[in-house]
Amino acid sequence: MITTHTIAKNEEKWIKPAILSVINNKKIQTMLVWDTGSTDKTVEIIKSINSPKIKFKQLGAVSSQQLINLRNQQIKQTKTPWFLILDGDEIWPEKNLVQLIKTMKNTKPQTIALVNKTRNCIGDIYHYLPSSEGEYKIGPWQGHLNIRAIKNIKGLKVIGKYPLEAYILNNKPLQDQPENLEFVNTWYLHTTHLKRSGWLNQLNVIDRIKKFKLLGKRLKLKPEELPQVLR
Repeated sequence: MITTHTIAKNEEKWIKPAILSVINNKKIQTMLVWDTGSTDKTVEIIKSINSPKIKFKQLGAVSSQQLINLRNQQIKQTKTPWFLILDGDEIWPEKNLVQLIKTMKNTKPQTIALVNKTRNCIGDIYHYLPSSEGEYKIGPWQGHLNIRAIKNIKGLKVIGKYPLEAYILNNKPLQDQPENLEFVNTWYLHTTHLKRSGWLNQLNVIDRIKKFKLLGKRLKLKPEELPQVLR
């Protein structure tokens, strides 16, 4: 079984499809959804989703360091063998999520986390940046990558300050332990470069505005690749 970790602020545009993209999967047991002082409709939207899986907390605004403290609190409250980081701008196609979860079930004993691809939207939800423009490097893998599925292991914690935090185990960031990672050739749709709330609300979110990209090479999503909740 899996717990999802969500910490949101001013995500009214995408928070509902993000949550709905995973909530109906039978392996998702609990969804920790915590709001950190939204001034838009994010809280209203979260509360409108009627599911016993969602454990919602409405918190006040937090600093970069306090946000990391919340990540650690979510780890402590997780009782399932795995957890899935689900930010308010991350939307999973159903079959891609199924593929990720199947890999969790069949990982090697030494595996502590999974590396997956992201498709970073540019301009709209129908276009995304090519992998060749991805700057992330995790072990031997490079492109638009992220670690979202993590095994709930004693001693795991988050250090640093957002947005440069790191999940660590045995005093070493997970991304620096490629021997304990597995790559899954699947992806989620990442709307980080799209408008996520009203402009004044976005100014009030740490690291938000500098993420917007208006130019860049675009690839087009096939209609059947678009997450079901966005069709």
